[in-house]
Amino acid sequence: EELKEHFSDIVYTCFSKNKELTIAILFEHKSYPETCPYLQLLRYLLKIWETNMKQAERLMPVIPVILYHGKEVWKVRRFSGYFEGIDETFCRFIPEFEYLLTDLSKYSDEEIKAKVFNKASLEIALLIMRNIFNERELERNLKDFFEIGRQYFEEEEGLKFLESVIRYLYSSTEIEVDKVVNTIKEISGRGGELVMTTAMKLIEKGKIEGKIEGLKEAIELGLELKYGVEGLKLLERINKISLVEKLETIKEAVKIAKSMEEIERLL
Repeated sequence: EELKEHFSDIVYTCFSKNKELTIAILFEHKSYPETCPYLQLLRYLLKIWETNMKQAERLMPVIPVILYHGKEVWKVRRFSGYFEGIDETFCRFIPEFEYLLTDLSKYSDEEIKAKVFNKASLEIALLIMRNIFNERELERNLKDFFEIGRQYFEEEEGLKFLESVIRYLYSSTEIEVDKVVNTIKEISGRGGELVMTTAMKLIEKGKIEGKIEGLKEAIELGLELKYGVEGLKLLERINKISLVEKLETIKEAVKIAKSMEEIERLL
């Protein structure tokens, strides 16, 4: 449960030199270059190995894989390269490990579709990620990308995948929802129905989140005007509230309350 918040990993049991071996594949997704990716990866590796120890298991080898699709060039350096001004005398005290890098900028759309990856969901996901920062190009090719999953979108697994893609597009681009819905409808009847339902939920969720944000801003302004710096001390607790009705009550209370204590009693 603790690890789920940070990363996804896949554990395999395989044979190496006639011996059974358990290994973990650690996947990390990046849309921008990390100053020193080893620090984050090392935290994840330690979590896995600590879990091994707690469960009285043998420590398993972990292969970190970074999937990168940003605009800037990703430069691979050894971990010791980040420790400037030291020589080999001190390098032996630095934990050295490697990661595998999949840089989508190294592949063209055609290579992703025809040569490198052979599963519909993987092809579509990587094509969208590769073009996510070129919105005009992504929108122009959206139908071609989704066409890859025409048959896949008739299956339950394909529909679940499609829902994830729609959520990703909605949160990461400004492409109009109607454009996405109509594109899917042309390819898959079931997919079109799902996309429309998902889009409506996302739009409604966006409206609610916008309203929550607006209420919090109004409360903050009211507290500052009425109580100054002391009033702003309540913001930490207010920002944890996600119910519209409760925030509306607090907003009204800020207007008519005779003391901060009256507002605090609502938190």
